[in-house]
Amino acid sequence: MSNRILLTLLTASLAFIASACAEAPMGSVNAVKARLAAVEAEAGTYAPEAYGNAEDAVGQLDAEVEAQAQNFALVRNYDRTNELIGSVGTVVDAVEEAISSEKEQLRTETGRVVSSTEDEIATARVSIAEVPEHDLPEEQSMAWGADLDVVESSLGETGRLLAGNQLIDAQNAANSALASAQVVNRGISSFLADVERLREEEAARQARGAITIPSAVLADGEELSAGMYLLRLADDDPESSGRWMEFVSEDSVAGRGLAIVMSDDEISEISESGMLRNEARVEVLKEADYVRVWLNRDGVNYLVHLPLA
Repeated sequence: MSNRILLTLLTASLAFIASACAEAPMGSVNAVKARLAAVEAEAGTYAPEAYGNAEDAVGQLDAEVEAQAQNFALVRNYDRTNELIGSVGTVVDAVEEAISSEKEQLRTETGRVVSSTEDEIATARVSIAEVPEHDLPEEQSMAWGADLDVVESSLGETGRLLAGNQLIDAQNAANSALASAQVVNRGISSFLADVERLREEEAARQARGAITIPSAVLADGEELSAGMYLLRLADDDPESSGRWMEFVSEDSVAGRGLAIVMSDDEISEISESGMLRNEARVEVLKEADYVRVWLNRDGVNYLVHLPLA
């Protein structure tokens, strides 16, 4: 009977010792740490916060493994270690999900920027094409075209970077392309605003009767220098064949010429440049042999033909 009791105690003791001397689950520890190491490079770029949380969890796991290693073999317990292994696995899952989500967001956002840039390019090219040739210097048109070519090249580079999974660089390239395209469109808008302003100023100037004579001419036999003048109908009685027109410069009459008076119906038969309405115009005629000065007031046209001096 005593031998049987002794054998039972011995068996229980061996079982306890075997349990107490269980080895640390290093295979699982190393496996979960390897999973984190595998995403380290991308995590630093796309999910630094989630990666930081994972590093903290690994730090707790390492500390627990080290704490158990310092314990006497008979009292080591790896329940907490296994729990922390599971926690690390969960945060590594979170890192992987954060990386995937950030990549998808970058691709979506970059695609949106590329689309916006393409719209900006199309708008710019249409705007350039619609500017009348006489308003747009060729060098300006070429400069804008070259800038847009550079933008399109940047979009090509964006596509290459996306294909190579270099998503941050792709986003930067797309943003830079969009900014450049917007600069071109702002430049075009500013240019068109200036053109319109100058056109309105010229229309107002012509409405006042202001003109520019491009070269010296003879007005009533006297030389009239090239320059800017304000046209004014003389107050004296008109000649039977016309009306005297004065060329005013700095509030002084610099010259005068006898104008032919014609109605709108009559002027339409000889004018190839359209009709005037309460404005003035200068035309160089007959292979630049003489200059026509044309003033319209309330449907009546006054024309002076001035030979070159």
